[in-house]
Amino acid sequence: MRLFLIPIFLLFVSRAFTFDRNWWKHASIYQVYLRSFKDNDGDGIGDFNGLISKLDYLAEIGVNTIYVSPFYPSPMVDFGYDISDYKEVDPVYGTMKDFEQLIREMKSRKLHLVIDLVINHSSDKHIWFEKSVNKIDPYTDYYIWVDPKGYDQNGFPIPPNNWFSVFSFGKYGSAWQWNEKRQQFYMHHFTVQQPDLNLRNNAVKEEVKEIMKFWLEKGVAGFRVDAPPFFMEDKLLRDNPLLNPGEVGTSAWLKCKYNLDQPDTITYLNELNAFLKEYDRKSGKQIQTPLLGETLGPVRMVMKYFGTRRFPAFHMPLNYLLRNMETYFNARELHDFLHTWLDQLPKNKASSWALGDHDVGRYAHRFSAEYNYIMLALVTMLPGTCLVYYGVELNMNQNNLVRINDLGSGSENRFSHRSPMHWDNSRNAGFSSGEKTWLSVNPNYWNINVQNQRTYENSSLNYFKDLMALRKTNAIKYGNLRFHIMSDWVLAFTRTHKKTSYIVIMNLGTDTLPIDWLDEIDYLPGNLTVVASSSNSAYKKGFKMNITKSYPSSLLLRPNSVIILSSV
Repeated sequence: MRLFLIPIFLLFVSRAFTFDRNWWKHASIYQVYLRSFKDNDGDGIGDFNGLISKLDYLAEIGVNTIYVSPFYPSPMVDFGYDISDYKEVDPVYGTMKDFEQLIREMKSRKLHLVIDLVINHSSDKHIWFEKSVNKIDPYTDYYIWVDPKGYDQNGFPIPPNNWFSVFSFGKYGSAWQWNEKRQQFYMHHFTVQQPDLNLRNNAVKEEVKEIMKFWLEKGVAGFRVDAPPFFMEDKLLRDNPLLNPGEVGTSAWLKCKYNLDQPDTITYLNELNAFLKEYDRKSGKQIQTPLLGETLGPVRMVMKYFGTRRFPAFHMPLNYLLRNMETYFNARELHDFLHTWLDQLPKNKASSWALGDHDVGRYAHRFSAEYNYIMLALVTMLPGTCLVYYGVELNMNQNNLVRINDLGSGSENRFSHRSPMHWDNSRNAGFSSGEKTWLSVNPNYWNINVQNQRTYENSSLNYFKDLMALRKTNAIKYGNLRFHIMSDWVLAFTRTHKKTSYIVIMNLGTDTLPIDWLDEIDYLPGNLTVVASSSNSAYKKGFKMNITKSYPSSLLLRPNSVIILSSV
């Protein structure tokens, strides 16, 4: 009997070390904006085969999860976020066979794939909407249709309330669009071509579950849920109040009390959470399928999207605190800024930290290339999951030479940070063999590219690789966190697990400053080794230092630089 039990025990131990059920709690997620990552067929637009050709690179730099932007068939009014078919691949990106090949290639490299779940709205070209306009059941109420409040003196229908669209502010920014054929308004929080789905409709809920099941069976590892604050709206469709009562009311001045962050949204997310839990159980999955949320509101509101222990919602509402940062901070200000998130994080919940995405300007442009190093250290060394945007590892900045006529529509500001990835110094930065790319390549690609940065030790790319390697250690995965304000402009924090400690030291100021070791970090050993450093810090990886009390004045850190030291 004992001989029989030993192999079973060994099998259990083996599985425990092979599978990390809650892998997403400390994942390193790399966002690929598919149109801009790598073009394989020469049409100037990134595609799945291009991504497949660069999987070895993504494994090389140390990320373990890829989050890919929407790839579904779409009229591209909102570049993929207006979906006309939830269970297919847009031909511009390839075929379903290409997607399936991507999954196989990723799994062979132990990479997870997270995809966008865009269910607040569809395209108005979706067959659901076309049938809903014609009141063909069961699609009649798949969208939010409302009769006019009345008619104005010219006989034009009046929208049911004063809600406005995110993509259009002011007098003409109504969230309601009149449909002449149906003789009703439909709601759209985004463009008029993106009608909001009725997520209170049980048939729509089942459609969403079928969409999730379809892609889970293709092999995706998780979902990033787009725009959840907009999912539900006040059943009575009450007018939103003015932010400044008494002023002349335009829609841009409204407080979105009745159409954002409604309590019913959490209830619905709980249903999706339960669906994934049941799917994982039935399919025998040994890792958990996470539901990650694009939650952009105040921190206190974002925390509500965790739900509760008995009534969970998102496994992880994504933390965009650093992504949305708009100003330089001194040490105390940055410490307090980070604690606005950390102090409100529910007990036993995993955190996340995002640095950039397709909707905001790149840090290297908004602040500086030097500051980008500091932000990378924060999002990768703080506890939890990190989410980075393609090209951040190269310190890519945005291309302000992107022209509106490159796109046919849209905004220069919105697309300047979506320009193609820089692979080498050949034509089109190695992104495409075509004559023209969908967005123009940044002119500095000849210098800032993967090929160049692989060749010198202290490059931004190699710094990023060092950070990713540290994220695989137990101290960064599970270690406790302690902050130390070393001076007005020098902030440090330690991550400690058992006998291993890492200390991250950042000079946030504009002067070269001494690092004054404090009594409170006497728990660190006297000898430390630099394991990662920004290129401007003056300390290369492998440099050893002694932090006894006689040493402080000898250590100087250059402006806007960062070093990471190890006790082992």
